[in-house]
Amino acid sequence: MKLLVAADGSGHVRDAALPAVARLVTDVDAEIYVLHVVHGASEAWSEEELKQVLAERRHELEALLVDADVATTLLVESLPYGGEIDHYITLRAADLEVDAVVVTSRHATGMLRGILGSVAQGVLKDSPVPVLVVRPDEEADEDS
Repeated sequence: MKLLVAADGSGHVRDAALPAVARLVTDVDAEIYVLHVVHGASEAWSEEELKQVLAERRHELEALLVDADVATTLLVESLPYGGEIDHYITLRAADLEVDAVVVTSRHATGMLRGILGSVAQGVLKDSPVPVLVVRPDEEADEDS
């Protein structure tokens, strides 16, 4: 089984997505990719500055994932100019030939965005494979 976990840089990937993935792949041989996409085109970064940002994000995510219950391959990539993060995630899912994509929900505005963030919503709409939406624990605790 191959899974792609979309990481936004928050603790949600560590605290919600990866524990859900660990439960899902118990007793299954799995390849798990954690993908963090940097929206470099929207910033006024030079090529050198973008390389530095990518290195910093990789370091931050490596530290965040050090105690994960599952082995992962970390991918930190920059979004091509004019691209959208949700579309990029679905393209990478196809490129990597994963069986499913894992995203976390987050609070946002609007009807559906009250449940899903815009990236999760876009991935859910366009993904070539099934999408598992994981709700971060702090959101679940707020509703209790």
